[in-house]
Amino acid sequence: MKFITLLVSFIYLFSAQAFAHDDHGLGEGSFHAFYHAIFWTIFVLVVYKAAVWFNDKRSQKN
Repeated sequence: MKFITLLVSFIYLFSAQAFAHDDHGLGEGSFHAFYHAIFWTIFVLVVYKAAVWFNDKRSQKN
């Protein structure tokens, strides 16, 4: 549960950056914010999977 809370906190933190700038390609509004939320969610999932993979590889060596 602690990990999920941390994960949601990071997603919220990085998704909030969508409100800090404008984007000519996506425009302003909810689609732009949605794009950033999806982007950072995928980013966090990739980092998580890389960490799990690295820990598995390290434990297999020992």
